[in-house]
Amino acid sequence: MTSSGKQPVADRLYMQTTGKGEPLVMLHGWGFHSGVWGHFAEQLSESFRLTLVDLPGHGRSSMACPLQLDSVVSQILSRITEPVHWLGWSLGASIIMRLASIAPGQVRSMSLLAASPCFVQTGSWRSGIRADILAQFEHSLETDYRKTLMKFIALQTLSGNDAKMVLTDLREKLFQSGSPDKLALQQGLDILANADLRAEMTASNNRCLVVLGERDQLVPSSVSEFYRGLGCKPRVEIINGAGHVPFISHLDQTTEMVRKFITVVPLTL
Repeated sequence: MTSSGKQPVADRLYMQTTGKGEPLVMLHGWGFHSGVWGHFAEQLSESFRLTLVDLPGHGRSSMACPLQLDSVVSQILSRITEPVHWLGWSLGASIIMRLASIAPGQVRSMSLLAASPCFVQTGSWRSGIRADILAQFEHSLETDYRKTLMKFIALQTLSGNDAKMVLTDLREKLFQSGSPDKLALQQGLDILANADLRAEMTASNNRCLVVLGERDQLVPSSVSEFYRGLGCKPRVEIINGAGHVPFISHLDQTTEMVRKFITVVPLTL
């Protein structure tokens, strides 16, 4: 596993490792970078050896690898070669769902925060956002991508408790590692708009924790019905009053959920 510092020239996928204990790799959401984890990563590093990844075109990672599901999964797996625990938020969780279907042996567990296997509503799937809302974001990227990012942040914090605090926190962190690549933003939205990972999750046998926000406007808590029907029997937690960013609005609660899930050894029959 790669620690902070030297980067392979071939891919320039930035990773930083901190802490001691069980290995846990963390993937951030759309438009952000690994710095978004903030105090959440600090608390988890007391129990785990964290590897924080900047997705392609975000933070300190280049666009040498496109931000497309299979491409980025392949790139990550070329660097993370041992079985580890995985944690993803929103877009990062989608990447982990795909990774787990491609390389289940590399997954000791997966913790999915504000995660949906299918972000957009369809005729048979109502636990998502309307396609036209996401299309508006895709269109506005062409004219003012910074303003688009700010609008997306506002949508994430719209109705949760401590919305003002979460909004301020996200705005402060957004450009701390520079501006995300415009192509990466478009490719990330394409994943959110088109990826349907329900089949992958249905076939999964990996240990899984799902943490949802009761007031999340992007991933309705009704998606819990899908997760609870899966054969892998994931642990599903819904945090009262939380929006799309529970690791900021409900820091201690989310940290404890993840810590307990990873450290509890499942019974074997």
